[in-house]
Amino acid sequence: MTQEQIKNAESVVKLALEKHAGKQDEWDVNIETITKEAFTELRLKGIREMTAKRIDDERDCLNKDLWEQEKAIDNLRGYITFLERLILKLRHQLDEHNNF
Repeated sequence: MTQEQIKNAESVVKLALEKHAGKQDEWDVNIETITKEAFTELRLKGIREMTAKRIDDERDCLNKDLWEQEKAIDNLRGYITFLERLILKLRHQLDEHNNF
């Protein structure tokens, strides 16, 4: 339902409640409150759905960022290992050169 349709339906229900106010003793005493709460929930449904979708999208984005950071950390670990091996190789070559 669109917001306009919800407003129209709410006005019809309010008019019916006012028209039959004399018979209200026969109804649930909270019928007006229940009706207001129902229409409030109906109005907020779209907002809640959009909020939930936005939260899901943000979570997906954060998961992607986390994955990229983990990949970057793994790449750095691999590069550090490469550099450590290169240092060992160069030290070994320097030791051999100094022994001559």
